[in-house]
Amino acid sequence: MMVPENRDFFEEGDEEESYGTVESMDPELYRATTEGDILEFARAMDHTTLDRVIYRTSACCVQLGPQKNTVLHIATSSGHYEIVKLLCNDLPFLVAEKNSKGDTPLHIAARAGDWSLVSLLTSCDSGEGVLLLENDEGNTALHEALGHRQQQVARILIDRNPNASYWANKKGKSVLYLAAEAGFSALVKLLMENPAGNCGVEGRFRSKSPVHAAILGKNIDVLRILWEKDQSSFHLRFDEEGTNALHFSANIGFLEGVHFLLCNFWGIAYQRNKYGHFPIHTAASKGDVDIIQGMLLHCPDSRELLTLEGQNILHVTAKSGNDKAVSSMLKMPELEKLLNEKDGDGNTPLHVATIYRHPRIVSALTWDERVNLELGNNNGLTALDIAEEYMETLASFQKRLTWMALRVAGAPRSLHTNVSKNTKTSGAGRKSKLENYKDKINVLLLVAALVAAATFTVGFSVPGGYNNSNPDQGMATMLAKVKFQEFVICDTVAMYSAIIVTVTLIWAQLGDLSSMQVALNLAVPLLAIALAMMSIAFMAGVYLVVSKIRWLGNVILVMGFAVVIVLAALFVPLCFLGSSSHRIFRWVSYFPFCLLLHAFGSYTERDELED
Repeated sequence: MMVPENRDFFEEGDEEESYGTVESMDPELYRATTEGDILEFARAMDHTTLDRVIYRTSACCVQLGPQKNTVLHIATSSGHYEIVKLLCNDLPFLVAEKNSKGDTPLHIAARAGDWSLVSLLTSCDSGEGVLLLENDEGNTALHEALGHRQQQVARILIDRNPNASYWANKKGKSVLYLAAEAGFSALVKLLMENPAGNCGVEGRFRSKSPVHAAILGKNIDVLRILWEKDQSSFHLRFDEEGTNALHFSANIGFLEGVHFLLCNFWGIAYQRNKYGHFPIHTAASKGDVDIIQGMLLHCPDSRELLTLEGQNILHVTAKSGNDKAVSSMLKMPELEKLLNEKDGDGNTPLHVATIYRHPRIVSALTWDERVNLELGNNNGLTALDIAEEYMETLASFQKRLTWMALRVAGAPRSLHTNVSKNTKTSGAGRKSKLENYKDKINVLLLVAALVAAATFTVGFSVPGGYNNSNPDQGMATMLAKVKFQEFVICDTVAMYSAIIVTVTLIWAQLGDLSSMQVALNLAVPLLAIALAMMSIAFMAGVYLVVSKIRWLGNVILVMGFAVVIVLAALFVPLCFLGSSSHRIFRWVSYFPFCLLLHAFGSYTERDELED
């Protein structure tokens, strides 16, 4: 085919190249090809060709579109069988022509899954070698068919040349890998019986393991076929991290694959990856209890396997933050010996959960009576010591919840905690901590002053006003009402609490670090009481003036009590939380903790990323 007539306007290497002109196809020919009008196509071909001999001798005379598509590419992508058949008969050399992406028409037909066009193109007289032609991604037509899950087309291509050798593509995927990934067990079996079709492992590109593909697709039938035909492939590592088949199955949660591998190749459970993790540690990091139980069933001593850091599976699960998995593992009697086991740094699973700030896991562990809360690590620190170490500066809510879980459980401090803290708080660290406390004090002082001023003002502006006549002149008009008495008492308590907080914090600013800490421990609970009492006083006062409308009064009461409950829940982590091993006290303390955990637990992952 000729190029458009306007091509003669430029000389070779002239303005056409400098201005970036691209090739284009005759409009009538392009339109007829895409629409499938065979009569218009034949007429357009006659108008745009010189001689069919030219097509066989000079490829530059073939008309190409902007993406270097020939008419056969276009007809194939449009699915026009009659035009493709005409071109294959008259111009068979077009079957091997490539476009800008290196695709032949056979690549396009295979990708689309058009088995009739695939059969036609492969039966072309000059198409014997087209099966092995690769595009820019290193894919043959068979690669494309398998990669796009076109099983029927793939079978046609294999049957057309069963002894063909297919290299792995540029991503390292052989035809066997793609067939396994797609789950085409019949094709996998066919390719395994013809080793030539699985060429590429030792060729240009190192081929990925088909076992990896079968596991990725979670196809147990393919996995069985691969085991029957080539067990040596199961010994291969999948990547530079040393991941084996069992690591990968555990990582993606392929339980059926885990059982198959352990039944046939149980020794794989005792292979480490690059990071020193055994497959059971991979399952633990994902929190997959079913896979952990399956591994323990086949390899019961795998519970004793440790990472390079000396951590067992309970350490790894606690580190991952999966509280449901930890709760399930606590119910497994065979793991009881792991509860208080220490890693290389002397940390128990409780220490690890505290370090990584997982309050749900800390709570689950502390409620288990078998967990020893008094154990220290190599530095002599208990879990509570570690939690309080993180509380030295402005702590995130997640850290505070972790600390709270330990305090609720009555977790003890180590005997040397005070000594170590006094040693640490010196120099620049002591100065930073002092500034941090001053900032907290200033904020609390401002809030306390506002509460005192507001409650003082309200105390002389009571609901209903005052009597102006004798003998009760100057007395409140609603003095006999219970809600008014409640209003007066709560307002008074709020004001006096705020005044005490203000005076306490003023003294704190004049003292040292220890006095500041004592003042804060006293001021925060008192401020919480002041705010709660002020809220109740407001509720009682509003109720008095709207109580004639019963439903409105009830709404005010419900809203008021709800606010008080929320205030109590929010202030519990900020206030001193006493610890006790007594069961009743723990249940009472556990209620606000659970409320906070459910309210803010979804934000723990975000806090971890920010930290």
